[in-house]
Amino acid sequence: MKSLHFLLGLIIFYGCNNSDGKKNVVFIGGDIINPSNNYVVLYDPKDNVDTLFLSENNKFFHHFTNFNPGIHSFVHGGKHQSILLESNDSIMMHINTHDFDGSLTYNGTGAKKNNYLIELLSKLENENEKNNDFYSQEPLIFHKTIETEISNNIEDLHLFLKHNPNSKLFKKIATSSIKYHYFTSKELYPYRHFGGNKISDFIGLPSNFYNFRKEIIYNDKDLKDFYPYYNFLFPHINNLAFEQLIAVNTDFTLDTNNLEYTDHKLVLIDSLVTNSMIKNNLLKYTTRNFISNSKSIDKSYILYQSFLDKSSNTKDKLYIKNLFKNAQGLQPGYQLPAIEVIDNKNNNLNINSIFNKPTVIYFWDNASRYHFENSHIKVNTLSKLFPTIDFISININSMHTNVWKNMIYTNQFNIENEYRFSNPSFAKKRLAINYIKKILIVDQKGVILNATANLFDTSFEDILKFYK
Repeated sequence: MKSLHFLLGLIIFYGCNNSDGKKNVVFIGGDIINPSNNYVVLYDPKDNVDTLFLSENNKFFHHFTNFNPGIHSFVHGGKHQSILLESNDSIMMHINTHDFDGSLTYNGTGAKKNNYLIELLSKLENENEKNNDFYSQEPLIFHKTIETEISNNIEDLHLFLKHNPNSKLFKKIATSSIKYHYFTSKELYPYRHFGGNKISDFIGLPSNFYNFRKEIIYNDKDLKDFYPYYNFLFPHINNLAFEQLIAVNTDFTLDTNNLEYTDHKLVLIDSLVTNSMIKNNLLKYTTRNFISNSKSIDKSYILYQSFLDKSSNTKDKLYIKNLFKNAQGLQPGYQLPAIEVIDNKNNNLNINSIFNKPTVIYFWDNASRYHFENSHIKVNTLSKLFPTIDFISININSMHTNVWKNMIYTNQFNIENEYRFSNPSFAKKRLAINYIKKILIVDQKGVILNATANLFDTSFEDILKFYK
């Protein structure tokens, strides 16, 4: 309780100290229970970066000297969240890393709007767990369901605003959260419902099914760091590329790692998006996706060159260059790089020394508890089906030993085949780990057998049969 009074006292001090007649200083701080490391990284809307180190009591404080209003992002231990900061805000946050999103709460000036956004996004995210039934609806019913859900959520927003007047920026971000969430469902529906990969599979969509596209803003700088916005833009651009390709060739078959399809997405991004930050992010992640999953270095090189022609971000170009270079060294037949891992007894080992037979290496991130649990459960089943194959799990975060072990023990998973990277940042780059679902299959000497498999792919068991 004393700690809470101290934090609230700081809010009052920073929020009310206005003796010089200038605008109040914008302040952010908080406390972290079970921290994964000793700092928080804060990004502002103009991509300025501040590293906020934790005190002995796991608290952090920061007041802005050059403040840019809008969506800020903060990262701790690989977990990411957004916060809307505007003039005069003085916000304290409370986080428990064992349930990062679920435990996050705000206090102080500007807290109500952020707590509303957190609850809204959590509610919408929880809906995704029910989406299998959602997407099974017939097209017209699905279309009407979407319209109803948008209307109901907007009505709830208006009720909140009636009792909590807020800025135009908040209204825009809250409304965008709702609309882009359901617009994303619209873009995904044809594939989730029909399950096809060619134009003849997509039949019966209402004529006004895509009318929402008239509302899309491709260069919305206020949303450039907001994940619901990007979460929509990627499947939307995927669909536009597919629609344009089948308009030219009705026999075109959709393959997510098709070079022509992916390169056309880069062309679309380049033509539709003028905001450099949004454009460069879309180009970067689309190219990264392809190179990370491609089985052809030649095709990866072609897309890499296309990316270089369109991106204006020097850091992104270096990132993709290194990704391509590392992907070259992860082809079947190559020795796994000598990455250092730490076992459950805190021994530092060369990764190539831990293999005794053909081995599946899978990875997990403490920011994705759902994947952490499901991947381990899946492996428990697979290990019984394939006793001649080892399964090794590696955590990719900079986690304290006790936090790492607690996550494993709490879920009652066997810790014997659990490892973590000694230098996560270097290891992720060297092994081209851009997706938590990435799998590496190696032989007993650490020679790569497969670098593009997916643990949850329906054909994964068939792939393992070749190596047992």
